[in-house]
Amino acid sequence: MKPSSFENAIRLQFDTLVKKVIDRTVKNYEKELSRRSKREIPFSELPDIMVESFAVLDEYELDCIAFDVCGMEVRVSDDGLCEALQKLPEKKRNILLMFYFLEMSDTEISELLQIDRSTSYRNRTASLKEMKKILQEE
Repeated sequence: MKPSSFENAIRLQFDTLVKKVIDRTVKNYEKELSRRSKREIPFSELPDIMVESFAVLDEYELDCIAFDVCGMEVRVSDDGLCEALQKLPEKKRNILLMFYFLEMSDTEISELLQIDRSTSYRNRTASLKEMKKILQEE
């Protein structure tokens, strides 16, 4: 059966409408791509300095070893450093941890441990030499 002229007109109108919708959708998509290309930079084109600043390292309690230094907790995450610190005598280890991790001066350390400032300095430098030997052996 042959379609009537009315059915043919409806089909032509529908075809025209579908073509307009598809055309408008394509234009909107191209417009969005153009807008994005002006505002966005591909990740591969970012400078290395910016990419490195995005990195975030999670620290978990299980990844660190905690040392008790005069009632303060100091966490050390490097395994080799932890092993070397554990081999040191407690007093020398505490002086190193206070100086480098708690950022205390020799004067503050000497007051806390009730020793001379020069003794604190000598213990720290001797401890560093011991640490160097321990780390070089490994």
